[in-house]
Amino acid sequence: MMRKYLCVFAVLCFLTGCGVTDWDDLKPPDLIISAGEEDLSYTLGTFTWSENKRAVASDAPSIPDLVDGTNEVATGETVSIEFEQEPTLIEVGVWEDEDVDLKRIAGRTINLPDEKGAFLYVIRAEWPEGDGIYALSINTK
Repeated sequence: MMRKYLCVFAVLCFLTGCGVTDWDDLKPPDLIISAGEEDLSYTLGTFTWSENKRAVASDAPSIPDLVDGTNEVATGETVSIEFEQEPTLIEVGVWEDEDVDLKRIAGRTINLPDEKGAFLYVIRAEWPEGDGIYALSINTK
């Protein structure tokens, strides 16, 4: 009789452990970045996130290797940042010389430089559930 209970327990443990978990939804909120009427493309990089007793830490390539496309934006344009869920902290910086100096921003905008050039922006945001790094390439024209 004891053996029968052990077998049932083992099968239940196996089935519970092999359950499929949807990890795709376990990530920081999506971001809407726009300049004027145009939405800009970005890439989610390294992040940590935990909710509903699940947690994930995801690593990503370095910022220059992470970004896939370039956004063409006019010089001096204002870029607005909007998250699906309001973060407790937003920091922004430009990737230069293999590093980025992130600075906290109070508003939800970035003012692009008045000169033409290619810029790799890094946005870091925090929430009670975790944090995420977003990167976008902007070519001012």
